[in-house]
Amino acid sequence: MRCKIGLASLTLLFLFACNTIRVIPYEQLGALEEPQTVRVFYPSADGSIEAYVSRPRGKGSFPLVVLLHGHSLSGRGADQVLSSAEFFAGEICFASVAISLPGYGSTRSPKGPTEAITRQAVRDGLSLAKQLKWVDSRRIFLYGVSRGATVAAAMMNEVENVSGAALYAGAYDLGRLYRETPSFWVRKILNPNDDTSPKLLNLLKEGSKWRVPTLILHGEQDNLIPVNQSLLLRDQLRAAGTYHRLELFPDHGHFLPRAKVREQVVDFFKTIGAPACSTPKTGLAPAS
Repeated sequence: MRCKIGLASLTLLFLFACNTIRVIPYEQLGALEEPQTVRVFYPSADGSIEAYVSRPRGKGSFPLVVLLHGHSLSGRGADQVLSSAEFFAGEICFASVAISLPGYGSTRSPKGPTEAITRQAVRDGLSLAKQLKWVDSRRIFLYGVSRGATVAAAMMNEVENVSGAALYAGAYDLGRLYRETPSFWVRKILNPNDDTSPKLLNLLKEGSKWRVPTLILHGEQDNLIPVNQSLLLRDQLRAAGTYHRLELFPDHGHFLPRAKVREQVVDFFKTIGAPACSTPKTGLAPAS
């Protein structure tokens, strides 16, 4: 009973925290005062895409992190990665836009090919953020979790001025994932119509063209997306001579320790792109 009460209290606290974030018209983002996080809805593919935009302290211009969330059985969207967005803003003064992908959160998009609509939603959100006067449009970073990591990887060669990417528990050869995952639910997500020969994306074929410095994070005990997916990506980036770092978590599955992930991501972003804070913060331990 105490456990149930505790979980209920945490849920209410989380919902209250999300509800305190102001919703503003996306046209007003340019005048956003610092530091602050707001919720907006912007048009894309004849639909309405939900996003959270965080502005750090200071005048800018700030590097921009695009955060893409993972799958959620309850349909949660960008609020899954909101705390990470605010952490990046506070720790290294990176602005951010966290996008609720089509089918999640309060995003409303027209029916159509999921892949095409998803890519368009991310492109339009990035285009909107790059127009903000306090954002440095020449320094773009991608942060994707699970499904979001796959989306980020798929768009790596499509987005201009990407300085770096952090991919958390992603899948990059979906055909191989379909054959190898022990999870019925992952196979159902990949092949909802139970086709006998589903046509699934293989992003590793683009590995030779991948030039973006990349941090790869994965749990070795992952029973949803096997760690082999990240090892295959590592091998592709190594063969292409692309700067990368692989961080494995031997004792963890699909969900990794949040503090450690943030530490690794911040350290990597600081390595490939200097923080934008006027007064750098300290206290993070270096990555192991």
